[in-house]
Amino acid sequence: MTDLALHGARIWDGINDAPVVASLTLGDGLIAAFTPAGEAAGGLDLRGCTIIPGLIEGHAHLCFNAASDWRAVYDSDSPGKMLLRMAANGRRMLEAGITTVRDLGAPTALSIEMREAFASGLARGPRLLVSGAPITTTGGHCWFMGGEADGELGIRKAVREHVKAGVDWIKVMATGGNMTPRTNTFAPQFTVAELQACIEEAHRLRRRVTAHAHGSAGVRAAIEAGVDMIEHCSFTKPGGHEYDPTDALRIAAKGIVVSPTVSVGYLRWPDDGLRERRAEILRDILDHGCDVLMSTDCGIPGVPHEALGAAIRVLADMAGLTPVEALKLATSTSARLLGLADRGTIEEGKLADLLVVDGDPLTDLTALDRVRYVFKGGEVVFAGRPGAQWTG
Repeated sequence: MTDLALHGARIWDGINDAPVVASLTLGDGLIAAFTPAGEAAGGLDLRGCTIIPGLIEGHAHLCFNAASDWRAVYDSDSPGKMLLRMAANGRRMLEAGITTVRDLGAPTALSIEMREAFASGLARGPRLLVSGAPITTTGGHCWFMGGEADGELGIRKAVREHVKAGVDWIKVMATGGNMTPRTNTFAPQFTVAELQACIEEAHRLRRRVTAHAHGSAGVRAAIEAGVDMIEHCSFTKPGGHEYDPTDALRIAAKGIVVSPTVSVGYLRWPDDGLRERRAEILRDILDHGCDVLMSTDCGIPGVPHEALGAAIRVLADMAGLTPVEALKLATSTSARLLGLADRGTIEEGKLADLLVVDGDPLTDLTALDRVRYVFKGGEVVFAGRPGAQWTG
Protein backbone atom coordinates (compact mmCIF):
# COMPACT_ATOMS: atom_id res chain seq x y z
CA MET A 1 0.00 0.00 0.00
CA THR A 2 1.37 3.42 -0.96
CA ASP A 3 2.08 5.75 1.95
CA LEU A 4 -0.46 8.53 2.45
CA ALA A 5 0.29 11.87 4.11
CA LEU A 6 -2.37 13.76 6.06
CA HIS A 7 -1.54 17.35 6.90
CA GLY A 8 -2.96 20.66 8.06
CA ALA A 9 -5.38 19.18 10.61
CA ARG A 10 -5.56 19.29 14.36
CA ILE A 11 -4.61 15.86 15.66
CA TRP A 12 -5.77 14.50 19.00
CA ASP A 13 -3.81 11.45 20.00
CA GLY A 14 -6.39 10.02 22.42
CA ILE A 15 -4.16 10.73 25.41
CA ASN A 16 -3.40 14.44 25.84
CA ASP A 17 -5.96 17.08 26.73
CA ALA A 18 -5.42 19.19 23.63
CA PRO A 19 -4.77 18.56 19.94
CA VAL A 20 -1.73 19.63 17.99
CA VAL A 21 -1.37 20.74 14.39
CA ALA A 22 0.74 18.03 12.84
CA SER A 23 1.21 15.67 9.92
CA LEU A 24 0.53 11.97 9.79
CA THR A 25 1.97 9.44 7.39
CA LEU A 26 0.07 6.19 6.96
CA GLY A 27 1.70 3.08 5.54
CA ASP A 28 1.08 -0.69 5.56
CA GLY A 29 -2.13 -0.16 7.53
CA LEU A 30 -0.31 1.59 10.36
CA ILE A 31 0.60 5.08 11.49
CA ALA A 32 4.09 5.29 10.03
CA ALA A 33 4.97 8.79 11.24
CA PHE A 34 3.44 11.43 13.49
CA THR A 35 5.28 14.68 12.83
CA PRO A 36 4.33 17.54 15.18
CA ALA A 37 4.97 20.28 12.67
CA GLY A 38 3.17 22.01 9.84
CA GLU A 39 2.23 20.89 6.41
CA ALA A 40 3.70 18.45 3.95
CA ALA A 41 3.70 18.61 0.20
CA GLY A 42 1.09 16.42 -1.43
CA GLY A 43 -1.21 14.05 0.36
CA LEU A 44 -4.54 15.04 1.87
CA ASP A 45 -5.03 18.63 3.03
CA LEU A 46 -7.30 18.56 6.09
CA ARG A 47 -7.20 22.15 7.28
CA GLY A 48 -10.24 22.95 9.43
CA CYS A 49 -10.58 19.31 10.48
CA THR A 50 -9.58 17.28 13.50
CA ILE A 51 -8.18 13.76 13.33
CA ILE A 52 -8.91 11.49 16.28
CA PRO A 53 -8.57 7.75 16.86
CA GLY A 54 -11.39 5.66 15.43
CA LEU A 55 -14.22 5.28 17.92
CA ILE A 56 -14.78 2.04 19.85
CA GLU A 57 -18.29 0.75 20.65
CA GLY A 58 -18.21 -1.55 23.65
CA HIS A 59 -21.67 -3.12 23.41
CA ALA A 60 -23.55 -3.68 20.15
CA HIS A 61 -26.08 -6.04 18.61
CA LEU A 62 -25.59 -6.10 14.86
CA CYS A 63 -28.41 -8.62 14.41
CA PHE A 64 -31.11 -6.27 15.76
CA ASN A 65 -32.74 -3.51 13.70
CA ALA A 66 -33.02 -0.82 16.44
CA ALA A 67 -36.81 -0.63 15.94
CA SER A 68 -39.87 -1.57 17.94
CA ASP A 69 -40.57 -4.58 15.70
CA TRP A 70 -37.11 -6.03 16.40
CA ARG A 71 -38.34 -9.42 17.61
CA ALA A 72 -40.65 -10.04 14.64
CA VAL A 73 -37.82 -9.10 12.29
CA TYR A 74 -35.34 -11.27 14.19
CA ASP A 75 -37.65 -14.28 14.16
CA SER A 76 -38.42 -13.93 10.45
CA ASP A 77 -34.79 -13.61 9.36
CA SER A 78 -33.15 -16.57 7.67
CA PRO A 79 -29.44 -16.95 8.55
CA GLY A 80 -28.52 -15.40 5.21
CA LYS A 81 -30.84 -12.45 5.66
CA MET A 82 -29.60 -11.87 9.21
CA LEU A 83 -26.01 -11.88 8.01
CA LEU A 84 -26.88 -9.25 5.39
CA ARG A 85 -28.59 -7.17 8.09
CA MET A 86 -25.52 -7.43 10.30
CA ALA A 87 -23.28 -6.38 7.41
CA ALA A 88 -25.44 -3.33 6.66
CA ASN A 89 -25.46 -2.28 10.32
CA GLY A 90 -21.71 -2.73 10.55
CA ARG A 91 -21.14 -0.60 7.47
CA ARG A 92 -23.22 2.25 8.91
CA MET A 93 -21.17 2.09 12.08
CA LEU A 94 -17.91 2.22 10.16
CA GLU A 95 -19.10 5.21 8.14
CA ALA A 96 -19.86 7.01 11.42
CA GLY A 97 -16.23 6.60 12.48
CA ILE A 98 -16.73 3.54 14.68
CA THR A 99 -13.79 1.36 13.68
CA THR A 100 -13.96 -1.26 16.45
CA VAL A 101 -17.13 -2.90 17.76
CA ARG A 102 -17.72 -5.50 20.45
CA ASP A 103 -20.87 -7.42 19.52
CA LEU A 104 -22.36 -8.90 22.69
CA GLY A 105 -25.25 -10.91 21.39
CA ALA A 106 -25.98 -12.67 18.10
CA PRO A 107 -26.18 -16.28 16.95
CA THR A 108 -22.66 -17.58 17.50
CA ALA A 109 -21.88 -18.88 14.02
CA LEU A 110 -23.19 -15.74 12.31
CA SER A 111 -21.26 -13.37 14.56
CA ILE A 112 -18.02 -15.22 13.82
CA GLU A 113 -18.75 -15.26 10.07
CA MET A 114 -19.40 -11.52 10.19
CA ARG A 115 -16.17 -10.86 12.09
CA GLU A 116 -14.17 -12.80 9.51
CA ALA A 117 -15.96 -11.16 6.56
CA PHE A 118 -15.11 -7.69 7.89
CA ALA A 119 -11.52 -8.74 8.64
CA SER A 120 -10.94 -10.18 5.17
CA GLY A 121 -12.57 -7.31 3.30
CA LEU A 122 -15.37 -9.50 1.95
CA ALA A 123 -17.73 -6.98 3.56
CA ARG A 124 -16.97 -3.43 4.66
CA GLY A 125 -17.33 -2.91 8.38
CA PRO A 126 -15.49 -2.33 11.65
CA ARG A 127 -13.10 -4.66 13.40
CA LEU A 128 -15.30 -6.97 15.44
CA LEU A 129 -14.96 -8.67 18.79
CA VAL A 130 -17.76 -11.15 19.38
CA SER A 131 -19.29 -13.14 22.21
CA GLY A 132 -21.77 -15.09 20.13
CA ALA A 133 -24.97 -16.16 21.87
CA PRO A 134 -24.94 -15.04 25.52
CA ILE A 135 -24.95 -17.86 28.06
CA THR A 136 -28.36 -17.79 29.72
CA THR A 137 -30.70 -20.06 31.64
CA THR A 138 -33.36 -22.14 29.92
CA GLY A 139 -35.93 -19.53 28.88
CA GLY A 140 -33.62 -16.80 30.19
CA HIS A 141 -32.79 -13.44 28.68
CA CYS A 142 -32.05 -13.79 24.93
CA TRP A 143 -32.57 -17.57 25.00
CA PHE A 144 -33.60 -17.35 21.34
CA MET A 145 -29.99 -16.73 20.31
CA GLY A 146 -29.05 -20.28 21.27
CA GLY A 147 -27.00 -19.93 24.46
CA GLU A 148 -29.16 -21.75 27.04
CA ALA A 149 -27.24 -23.60 29.76
CA ASP A 150 -28.13 -24.74 33.28
CA GLY A 151 -26.06 -25.75 36.28
CA GLU A 152 -22.31 -25.51 36.73
CA LEU A 153 -21.52 -28.40 34.39
CA GLY A 154 -23.85 -27.05 31.69
CA ILE A 155 -22.26 -23.63 31.93
CA ARG A 156 -18.73 -25.04 31.69
CA LYS A 157 -19.75 -27.00 28.58
CA ALA A 158 -21.30 -23.87 27.05
CA VAL A 159 -18.10 -21.88 27.63
CA ARG A 160 -16.05 -24.63 25.99
CA GLU A 161 -18.38 -24.72 23.00
CA HIS A 162 -18.18 -20.96 22.59
CA VAL A 163 -14.39 -20.95 22.73
CA LYS A 164 -14.27 -23.90 20.31
CA ALA A 165 -16.41 -21.86 17.90
CA GLY A 166 -13.97 -18.96 18.15
CA VAL A 167 -15.53 -16.21 20.28
CA ASP A 168 -13.44 -13.37 21.72
CA TRP A 169 -15.48 -12.81 24.90
CA ILE A 170 -17.89 -14.80 27.02
CA LYS A 171 -21.12 -13.01 27.91
CA VAL A 172 -23.36 -14.35 30.64
CA MET A 173 -26.84 -13.11 31.52
CA ALA A 174 -26.66 -12.55 35.28
CA THR A 175 -30.23 -11.19 35.35
CA GLY A 176 -33.28 -11.25 33.13
CA GLY A 177 -33.82 -8.51 30.58
CA ASN A 178 -36.54 -6.15 29.43
CA MET A 179 -36.51 -7.51 25.88
CA THR A 180 -37.29 -11.11 26.87
CA PRO A 181 -40.81 -11.74 28.23
CA ARG A 182 -41.17 -14.00 31.26
CA THR A 183 -37.72 -13.19 32.61
CA ASN A 184 -37.10 -11.26 35.84
CA THR A 185 -34.94 -8.19 35.26
CA PHE A 186 -34.47 -7.67 39.00
CA ALA A 187 -33.49 -11.20 40.07
CA PRO A 188 -30.31 -13.20 39.45
CA GLN A 189 -30.54 -15.89 36.76
CA PHE A 190 -27.47 -17.77 38.03
CA THR A 191 -26.07 -18.44 41.48
CA VAL A 192 -22.70 -17.05 42.48
CA ALA A 193 -21.25 -20.56 42.21
CA GLU A 194 -22.60 -20.91 38.67
CA LEU A 195 -21.13 -17.56 37.67
CA GLN A 196 -17.81 -18.59 39.19
CA ALA A 197 -17.85 -21.78 37.14
CA CYS A 198 -18.34 -19.68 34.02
CA ILE A 199 -15.47 -17.38 34.96
CA GLU A 200 -13.13 -20.22 35.92
CA GLU A 201 -13.71 -22.07 32.66
CA ALA A 202 -13.40 -18.92 30.55
CA HIS A 203 -10.19 -17.82 32.23
CA ARG A 204 -8.72 -21.29 31.81
CA LEU A 205 -9.32 -20.86 28.09
CA ARG A 206 -7.95 -17.28 28.08
CA ARG A 207 -11.26 -15.52 27.61
CA ARG A 208 -12.78 -12.80 29.76
CA VAL A 209 -16.35 -12.74 31.03
CA THR A 210 -18.80 -9.86 30.93
CA ALA A 211 -22.14 -10.10 32.72
CA HIS A 212 -25.43 -8.50 31.71
CA ALA A 213 -26.84 -7.27 35.01
CA HIS A 214 -29.69 -4.86 35.74
CA GLY A 215 -31.23 -5.74 39.09
CA SER A 216 -29.22 -4.91 42.20
CA ALA A 217 -29.16 -8.51 43.41
CA GLY A 218 -27.83 -9.69 40.06
CA VAL A 219 -25.18 -6.97 39.93
CA ARG A 220 -24.01 -7.92 43.41
CA ALA A 221 -23.90 -11.59 42.49
CA ALA A 222 -21.69 -10.70 39.51
CA ILE A 223 -19.42 -8.63 41.74
CA GLU A 224 -19.12 -11.42 44.31
CA ALA A 225 -18.36 -13.97 41.60
CA GLY A 226 -15.63 -11.72 40.20
CA VAL A 227 -16.61 -11.18 36.57
CA ASP A 228 -14.26 -9.13 34.44
CA MET A 229 -16.91 -6.64 33.32
CA ILE A 230 -20.53 -5.72 34.01
CA GLU A 231 -22.88 -4.55 31.28
CA HIS A 232 -25.51 -1.94 32.26
CA CYS A 233 -24.67 -2.18 35.98
CA SER A 234 -27.88 -0.25 36.62
CA PHE A 235 -28.75 -1.42 40.17
CA THR A 236 -32.48 -1.45 39.47
CA LYS A 237 -35.32 -2.56 41.70
CA PRO A 238 -39.07 -2.39 41.08
CA GLY A 239 -39.91 1.28 40.66
CA GLY A 240 -36.38 2.63 40.93
CA HIS A 241 -32.80 1.86 41.91
CA GLU A 242 -31.08 0.27 44.92
CA TYR A 243 -27.44 1.32 45.11
CA ASP A 244 -24.89 1.88 47.86
CA PRO A 245 -21.42 3.45 47.44
CA THR A 246 -19.92 0.27 48.90
CA ASP A 247 -20.98 -1.39 45.64
CA ALA A 248 -18.60 0.89 43.73
CA LEU A 249 -15.86 0.24 46.26
CA ARG A 250 -16.17 -3.52 45.67
CA ILE A 251 -16.19 -3.04 41.88
CA ALA A 252 -13.05 -0.92 42.05
CA ALA A 253 -11.28 -3.24 44.52
CA LYS A 254 -11.86 -6.24 42.25
CA GLY A 255 -10.82 -4.38 39.10
CA ILE A 256 -14.18 -5.01 37.43
CA VAL A 257 -14.86 -2.82 34.40
CA VAL A 258 -18.25 -1.10 34.08
CA SER A 259 -19.88 -0.92 30.64
CA PRO A 260 -22.82 1.43 31.36
CA THR A 261 -24.60 1.27 27.95
CA VAL A 262 -25.54 4.95 27.91
CA SER A 263 -27.25 5.89 24.65
CA VAL A 264 -29.48 8.38 22.85
CA GLY A 265 -32.35 6.27 24.16
CA TYR A 266 -31.81 7.95 27.55
CA LEU A 267 -33.11 11.20 26.05
CA ARG A 268 -36.56 9.63 25.79
CA TRP A 269 -36.77 8.54 29.42
CA PRO A 270 -39.73 10.16 31.22
CA ASP A 271 -38.96 13.04 33.55
CA ASP A 272 -39.70 11.02 36.69
CA GLY A 273 -36.31 11.17 38.38
CA LEU A 274 -35.09 7.76 37.22
CA ARG A 275 -32.68 9.18 34.63
CA GLU A 276 -31.13 11.53 37.17
CA ARG A 277 -30.80 8.69 39.69
CA ARG A 278 -29.08 6.60 37.03
CA ALA A 279 -26.77 9.55 36.34
CA GLU A 280 -25.98 9.85 40.06
CA ILE A 281 -25.02 6.18 40.20
CA LEU A 282 -22.78 6.53 37.15
CA ARG A 283 -21.08 9.60 38.61
CA ASP A 284 -20.50 7.79 41.89
CA ILE A 285 -19.03 4.79 40.09
CA LEU A 286 -16.61 7.11 38.27
CA ASP A 287 -15.81 9.05 41.45
CA HIS A 288 -14.83 5.82 43.20
CA GLY A 289 -12.20 5.14 40.55
CA CYS A 290 -13.96 2.32 38.72
CA ASP A 291 -12.86 1.64 35.17
CA VAL A 292 -15.60 2.64 32.70
CA LEU A 293 -15.72 2.29 28.93
CA MET A 294 -18.11 3.68 26.32
CA SER A 295 -21.01 1.47 25.27
CA THR A 296 -24.57 1.98 24.03
CA ASP A 297 -26.32 -1.41 23.54
CA CYS A 298 -26.99 -0.24 19.98
CA GLY A 299 -29.46 -2.27 17.98
CA ILE A 300 -32.08 -2.34 20.71
CA PRO A 301 -35.22 -0.27 20.01
CA GLY A 302 -34.48 3.43 19.69
CA VAL A 303 -30.69 3.08 19.71
CA PRO A 304 -29.32 3.29 16.14
CA HIS A 305 -26.07 1.49 15.47
CA GLU A 306 -24.37 4.62 14.13
CA ALA A 307 -25.35 6.95 17.03
CA LEU A 308 -22.25 6.52 19.20
CA GLY A 309 -21.20 10.17 18.72
CA ALA A 310 -24.53 11.41 20.04
CA ALA A 311 -24.34 8.92 22.91
CA ILE A 312 -20.95 10.31 23.92
CA ARG A 313 -22.67 13.67 24.39
CA VAL A 314 -25.37 12.05 26.52
CA LEU A 315 -22.75 10.36 28.68
CA ALA A 316 -20.76 13.57 29.09
CA ASP A 317 -23.90 15.39 30.24
CA MET A 318 -25.00 12.63 32.63
CA ALA A 319 -21.59 12.04 34.16
CA GLY A 320 -20.39 15.65 34.20
CA LEU A 321 -17.44 14.92 31.93
CA THR A 322 -15.52 17.29 29.68
CA PRO A 323 -15.51 16.47 25.96
CA VAL A 324 -11.95 15.19 26.26
CA GLU A 325 -12.81 12.93 29.19
CA ALA A 326 -15.79 11.50 27.34
CA LEU A 327 -13.82 10.96 24.12
CA LYS A 328 -11.15 9.04 26.00
CA LEU A 329 -13.79 6.55 27.15
CA ALA A 330 -14.59 5.81 23.49
CA THR A 331 -10.97 5.62 22.29
CA SER A 332 -7.87 5.09 24.42
CA THR A 333 -9.67 3.94 27.57
CA SER A 334 -11.88 1.45 25.71
CA ALA A 335 -8.85 0.08 23.86
CA ARG A 336 -6.97 -0.41 27.12
CA LEU A 337 -9.87 -2.01 28.96
CA LEU A 338 -10.70 -4.33 26.06
CA GLY A 339 -7.06 -5.39 25.75
CA LEU A 340 -6.55 -3.82 22.31
CA ALA A 341 -3.02 -2.48 22.53
CA ASP A 342 -2.78 -1.88 18.77
CA ARG A 343 -5.44 0.87 18.58
CA GLY A 344 -7.26 3.62 20.47
CA THR A 345 -4.48 6.20 20.20
CA ILE A 346 -2.61 7.96 17.42
CA GLU A 347 0.99 6.83 17.80
CA GLU A 348 3.60 5.49 15.44
CA GLY A 349 3.13 1.75 14.95
CA LYS A 350 -0.56 1.72 15.91
CA LEU A 351 -3.32 0.73 13.49
CA ALA A 352 -4.28 3.59 11.18
CA ASP A 353 -7.93 3.53 12.25
CA LEU A 354 -8.89 7.19 12.23
CA LEU A 355 -11.88 9.51 12.25
CA VAL A 356 -11.62 12.92 10.57
CA VAL A 357 -14.33 15.45 11.44
CA ASP A 358 -15.09 19.07 10.60
CA GLY A 359 -14.39 21.27 13.60
CA ASP A 360 -12.96 20.38 16.99
CA PRO A 361 -14.73 17.68 19.05
CA LEU A 362 -12.50 18.49 22.03
CA THR A 363 -14.50 21.69 22.48
CA ASP A 364 -17.72 20.72 20.69
CA LEU A 365 -18.80 17.07 20.68
CA THR A 366 -21.32 17.72 17.89
CA ALA A 367 -18.31 17.74 15.57
CA LEU A 368 -18.45 13.93 15.78
CA ASP A 369 -21.54 14.11 13.57
CA ARG A 370 -19.65 15.96 10.81
CA VAL A 371 -17.66 13.06 9.41
CA ARG A 372 -15.25 13.94 6.62
CA TYR A 373 -13.20 10.75 6.37
CA VAL A 374 -12.94 7.39 8.06
CA PHE A 375 -9.77 5.33 7.77
CA LYS A 376 -9.51 1.64 8.60
CA GLY A 377 -6.04 0.17 8.36
CA GLY A 378 -4.83 3.27 6.51
CA GLU A 379 -7.48 2.96 3.80
CA VAL A 380 -10.19 5.56 3.24
CA VAL A 381 -13.40 3.60 3.83
CA PHE A 382 -15.73 6.59 3.88
CA ALA A 383 -15.57 10.14 2.57
CA GLY A 384 -18.35 12.55 3.50
CA ARG A 385 -19.07 15.93 2.02
CA PRO A 386 -17.89 19.05 3.90
CA GLY A 387 -20.44 20.18 6.45
CA ALA A 388 -22.46 16.95 6.30
CA GLN A 389 -24.03 16.06 9.62
CA TRP A 390 -25.67 12.96 11.05
CA THR A 391 -29.33 13.66 11.73
CA GLY A 392 -30.57 10.32 13.09
